[in-house]
Amino acid sequence: MTIPMPRRSETVRAAGAALVAVALAASTAPAASASAPTTVRGDSGQVQYVDCGAASGKENGSRNKPWRTLDQVNRLNLKTGSSILLRRGSRCTGTLAPNGSGREGAPMEIGAYGSGAKPVIDGGGNAETLLLKNTQWVEAKDLEITNSGNPGRNKRGVRVQLEDFGTGTHYRLTGLDIHDIRGDDTKGTEGSAGILFSVTGSKKPTRFDDVVVSGNTVRTVDREGIYFASTWNNRPVHGDYDPDGPAYLPSTRVVVRGNTLKDLGGDGIVITATDKTLVEHNRLDGFQRRSAGYNAGMWPWNADHTLFQYNEVSGGETTRDGMAYDIDEGTFGTVFQYNTSHDNAGGFFLVCTATGTLGDAVIRYNISRNDHYRGIETCSGSFDAVRAHNNTIYIGQGISQTVINENTTSKHDITFTNNIVVKEGTGNAAFNLRSNAVALSHNTLTNIQNTPDNPDGTTADPRLTDPTGALPDGLRLHTGSPALRAGTPVPGSPRRDLYGNPVGNPPNTGAYQGRGVAGPLRPTATADAGNAS
Repeated sequence: MTIPMPRRSETVRAAGAALVAVALAASTAPAASASAPTTVRGDSGQVQYVDCGAASGKENGSRNKPWRTLDQVNRLNLKTGSSILLRRGSRCTGTLAPNGSGREGAPMEIGAYGSGAKPVIDGGGNAETLLLKNTQWVEAKDLEITNSGNPGRNKRGVRVQLEDFGTGTHYRLTGLDIHDIRGDDTKGTEGSAGILFSVTGSKKPTRFDDVVVSGNTVRTVDREGIYFASTWNNRPVHGDYDPDGPAYLPSTRVVVRGNTLKDLGGDGIVITATDKTLVEHNRLDGFQRRSAGYNAGMWPWNADHTLFQYNEVSGGETTRDGMAYDIDEGTFGTVFQYNTSHDNAGGFFLVCTATGTLGDAVIRYNISRNDHYRGIETCSGSFDAVRAHNNTIYIGQGISQTVINENTTSKHDITFTNNIVVKEGTGNAAFNLRSNAVALSHNTLTNIQNTPDNPDGTTADPRLTDPTGALPDGLRLHTGSPALRAGTPVPGSPRRDLYGNPVGNPPNTGAYQGRGVAGPLRPTATADAGNAS
C-alpha cells in the first residue's frame, strides 16, 4: 500500500522522495513514551503542572513541585480527564506526547497557568512538537509552539494522529500560536505542517469525529498550514486510488474557523477524506513561498460536501497553482461562497480533476481583485456540474488574466452565470475556452477579449463604487448600474449575499445584491465621464 499524496502530476514526481521522508520520520521521531508509563502522582492526580524553568527538586507535578521536563510528563499514565498545565512565561524543549485521554464532560486539557506570555514548547528539531496520538476527548489551548531546529526535516507543530484506533471523538485546538516550523517539502499523512490531523494504518477502520480548529495563528511554516489527511481514503474517484488499500472512511463534524495563517511554504488549509467540513472566517496571507510542488490557498481533495465561506486569501506566489482556492479531484458537493481573494500570483480559482472525477460544485458570491494569471483554471481531466455564478472579478492596472483558462480539450462542464468581470488599465483579460462545454449567460463582461457567446449579458461598465477601496465594500454597485437586476435566478441560491443583502428576483449580476449605492463614483477605463456622479 502506498501513502496517497494528493496533487495531480506532482504525485508521480514526489512519490520517491515522499517514501524516503516517511521512513526517515518513522526512524527518528521520538516515541510517545520512551519507557513504561509510571503511575500519576500529585495532590489530586488530575492536574499536572509543568515548569521547565523551575529549580530541581522532588518533582511530583503539583503546583509547588511541577514537572521540569516534557519527558517526565510523557512517561505518566494519565488518569481520564487529566489536565496538563504549563507555566506562562516558561519554555520547554522537546516533544510533548502525553499518554491519556478524556471522556464526555471531562476532556483532557493541555494549556497554561499563571500570568504572562503563553508557555512555549520548542520542538528542538524533533519531528513532533505537540503529538496527540491515539487519544480522544482532548483540548489544547493557549500555547506557543515552535520548531525551527533542523530546518528541512519532516516536522509538525501540532500533530493529532489516530493509527488503527477506530473513531476518535472530540478534538479542540484553540488559541495556539504556531510559528517557525521549518519542515521539508512533503505532504500527506506524514508530511510537514503547522497543524496536521492524520489517520494512519490499514488494519482497523479509523477516522476523526467532532473536530474544531479555531482562533489559532500559523506563521512561517513548511509545507502545510492546516492539513487533514488519511490512509483510509481509497475510492476510485481520485488518481491515487489503491483498490487493495484501506477503504474510504471520511472524518465527520470538522470545523476550521477563525484562524490566521501567514508565510507558508506550501498550501494554506487542505481538507481530505472528510464529509460536511466547514471552513470559515480564516485569513491567509502568503503561501506557496518555498515549495517546489503545486500548492493553493484553501482546497478539498477526495472530500464531500465541504463548505468554504467568509475566508480571505492573498499573497499566493508562483503559478505552480498559487491561486486562492481550488476544487480538486474526488470531491462532490463542494461550495465556495462569500470568500474574497486578492493579489495572488496564480489567480483566483482552480477546478482540477487530473486522473479522477469531481462534480456538483458551486462557486458563488465571491470577490476576486487583482488576482494575476487566471480567474478560473481547469486541469487535464473532465468534470461535471460546476456552477460559477454571481461572482465579482476585478482586474486592475497592469494585471493580465485569463478569465477562464481551459488548458486541454477535455470536457469541462462549467456554467458561468450572473458574474461581473471588469478589466481596467494596462494589461489584458481574455477567455481561453477549448472544451466547448462552458456555458455563459447574463454576465457583465467589461473590456474582456475573446468573449464567448453570453446570452442576455452586457459589456457595459457596471459602475463599481470604488474598485480599489476596502474589500468587499469597494466592489458594490453604484446607482444607475446596468448590473442591477440584470441577472437570472439560479436554482439553489442562498437567500442573502456576501454583504447580508437579500437576493432579489431577478438578482443583480456580481456578488453585490443590494440597491445601488449613491455618492462619488470612480469611473473605470470605459466609463462615460458624464455618467460619473
